[in-house]
Amino acid sequence: MRCYRESILERDAPLRDFIKDKLCCHYWTPEQIAGYLKHRQSDLPSLSHETIYAWIYKKPQKQEKLWKFLPRHKATRGLRKPKGTGMSRIPNRVSIHDRPQTVESEFGHWEGDLMAFLKNSKHILVLRERKTMFTKAAPLETKKALTTAQKIIDLMKKIPSVARKSMTFDNGLEFAGHETCSKRLKMKSFFCDPYASWQKGGVENTNGRLRRDLPRNTNIHTLSKQDFYETIDNYNSTPRKSLNWLTPLEAFNKNLRAVALRA
Repeated sequence: MRCYRESILERDAPLRDFIKDKLCCHYWTPEQIAGYLKHRQSDLPSLSHETIYAWIYKKPQKQEKLWKFLPRHKATRGLRKPKGTGMSRIPNRVSIHDRPQTVESEFGHWEGDLMAFLKNSKHILVLRERKTMFTKAAPLETKKALTTAQKIIDLMKKIPSVARKSMTFDNGLEFAGHETCSKRLKMKSFFCDPYASWQKGGVENTNGRLRRDLPRNTNIHTLSKQDFYETIDNYNSTPRKSLNWLTPLEAFNKNLRAVALRA
């Protein structure tokens, strides 16, 4: 008679609690949770994102509807694609590992991401300057590559060219038009490793903060432009300890003036 062997998540209550907290309260994806467990801490055991997905879709977690906290909030999993599938669908993709080390401290490097909403499957494009946390955002009619590229151009063309050095994306096909953005904005583009959104953790953190005012059940269609942009302005006008209590807007303008003086 075969013996049933419990999975690591069935055996480890603190690990289960950590995953539920990050999934349900902070809207982390299984990839982000797995990346954090592997690279950012040592108290809990690490595991793959596939293990987390399998656990979410297994009873009793499926009955708890934990799948509702996933980006695509589907009650059943689709067909798993082989590792590496889709990578070539982003033309001339440049890996984050080829990104200059100066990005870590230099002003003018950005991260881009989409925020998803349950109602009408709408999205918001979020762009964040790495050093100052200054953020630009706008709703998207669709997440098609050309639409997303044009919205990035619309948001960034108002930013002075000295503050437009590079943009880092994940591997979503909505960013497949990155070459159009690079050409129009004179910005280089880089892509995170597959399932490693934590490599652009700044904009992921911004998304988490914006979720306080823009939860997943927000109906973007009924949200007025004034309310939306007040939310973004509030984010940019909140003092941050990591910026010596400057706001992101103040820090952005301070760095902009410093670059202009050096020119």
